[in-house]
Amino acid sequence: MTTTKKPRFSAAVGLQYEGEDSQAPSVCVKGEGRVADEIVRLAQRFGVPIVEKSELTELLGTISLDEAIPEDLYEAVAVILCELESFQNRPKR
Repeated sequence: MTTTKKPRFSAAVGLQYEGEDSQAPSVCVKGEGRVADEIVRLAQRFGVPIVEKSELTELLGTISLDEAIPEDLYEAVAVILCELESFQNRPKR
């Protein structure tokens, strides 16, 4: 009998932002279930910051790959980007 491991994450979405070269962040990867777990595992392996916001993940999951996020999500994504930037710029102890 084989046991199937239940996925830890129901969904995952990765964003990329090229700064001044692009108008808005775009969806670069997304998946559900085991694929979501693999996305998170690889992000951790390569030091990509992970933010868990299920409602935002659900909204971002409706966007096609390589598509820029819509204007109505700018504020929510900007808050996360600011949090990540302040986290990355804080002094290390």
